[in-house]
Amino acid sequence: MRQKTGKCLLHLNNILLIPWNFSTVQSLVAETSAFSNMTPTYALLIAFLLVVCLFFKHFGKLMVFAAQLKGPFAYPLVGNGLKFICKKEDILNVVLSVVNPYPSPTRLWMGPRLVVVVKDPNQLQIVLQSSKITTKGFFYRFLEPFLGKGLFTSSGITHKTHRKLLQPLFSQRMIEGYSHLFQKHADKFVERMRPHAGGPEFDVILYLHDSAFENSMDVLLEDKNDHSIDYKDVPQFVRRFYNIAFTRLRYVWLHWNYLFQKSSLFKDQAYMKTIASTMIEEIMNTRLPEIIERIKNNKMSTSDEVRVPSMMEQIAVMIDDDPNCLTVQNCIDHLMTLVATGQDTYSSTVAFTCMMLGAHPDIQNLAIKELRDVVGDKKSLDMDDVSKLKYLEMCIKETLRLFTVAPFVFRETTEDFQLGKITIPKNVTVVIGIYCVHRDPTLWERPNEFYPDHFQPEAVSKRHPYAYIPFSAGPRKCIAQQYSYTQLKITLGTILLHYELECQRKVEDIKLTTDISVRPLCGYLIKIKERV
Repeated sequence: MRQKTGKCLLHLNNILLIPWNFSTVQSLVAETSAFSNMTPTYALLIAFLLVVCLFFKHFGKLMVFAAQLKGPFAYPLVGNGLKFICKKEDILNVVLSVVNPYPSPTRLWMGPRLVVVVKDPNQLQIVLQSSKITTKGFFYRFLEPFLGKGLFTSSGITHKTHRKLLQPLFSQRMIEGYSHLFQKHADKFVERMRPHAGGPEFDVILYLHDSAFENSMDVLLEDKNDHSIDYKDVPQFVRRFYNIAFTRLRYVWLHWNYLFQKSSLFKDQAYMKTIASTMIEEIMNTRLPEIIERIKNNKMSTSDEVRVPSMMEQIAVMIDDDPNCLTVQNCIDHLMTLVATGQDTYSSTVAFTCMMLGAHPDIQNLAIKELRDVVGDKKSLDMDDVSKLKYLEMCIKETLRLFTVAPFVFRETTEDFQLGKITIPKNVTVVIGIYCVHRDPTLWERPNEFYPDHFQPEAVSKRHPYAYIPFSAGPRKCIAQQYSYTQLKITLGTILLHYELECQRKVEDIKLTTDISVRPLCGYLIKIKERV
């Protein structure tokens, strides 16, 4: 018996010398014959020691590291997870109340998962510039059923390779080619709002979601709005899917697929995935073959309406040149990502900017004066105009500072990572606190006010470059930043040329919540009247 007990103890010692993972567990289970002839007492003792060894092998290093950082008290097993079981409308305030009182980096536990929140610009620069911490956090796997492994969710060599392939789609030449489509949909949006001119306040986002989706389809597919299914439901599916993914993040038990699949959320997700798959299937089975056939016959679209090939045409050219560069599934994932992420960025930023300009007539007057100086009597904008709208761009940037589309970004450490004087171990979730740094009173003159002069050149030159990162930064920086600014300036410029905006709510009056993006609980309420 002593000999067998000694063998088991020796086996336990060896556990501490090997990496612990599921294959290790399987091998240990396969060797349970060592316990077969023991008395129950000995067997239970050895089993207990085994569990203890496995626990400390896996969590010991994390716990030692976590003890170096400041953060809220965490309960066993659930960590700080109970804090986030709150009303949806309170979630952003709860997150900030948990994170803001502590210095950066701040320690949290989401169940057994260690989370480190970084909100200091010097630390953010180290994290975001490094190529060692580009792996997306565990949270993004909750988005994969809808977005697949596009640029938003993928990591490693796949992300690096596909980013390089897709980057030319957002070059300056391509943006100039898309600008007429931006103007086309800005004009359509202005006309849709016209029935509200001179009337009571309304929620402008209801019109922007459809406008954003139609714009995306036009740019992606040279879209003519002739479909076998009604795509109009897709924008609301995107928003609902984001909400489901964020709900899974908040409730630790839904991280386990088995429990999630038993919930009503899973049924909603499956239905939305089916609709999205139908849409993409139609595109891949009809549009892509048509485009490839045109390429082979040298009959690319030369319509005056399309100055540059659509994104889908360019992707088809890539595949024709190198069939191995992207699989059909890669194309599906990237299409869905471009539609979903572009819609949210565009619609929420336009809506928030309309609210802020409506709440500050003096700032709106400066913006319209610049517009009239640039465009004269025109009611539309071209690329030459866009480049001259410096003050309107400052207004957009200030909106993105206050209401950044992605308030928090999640990364995962795949190896030990040096952050200043501390070493973050592997298997830690690092949260980039964009919302926190954007409203840090030590970095901004008026952190909780709409103050476009934050982006006057002299103010920018004095501020840390990583104090403002609405599109992230470094190797994972959004490839569509300039595309977004151009689209936003054309849309907002067109709105201002047609309407005077009014909003009764300033920053301090707007209660915010968040899922993937920051949103106002009251809706995006504005009034408009015809501009004389």
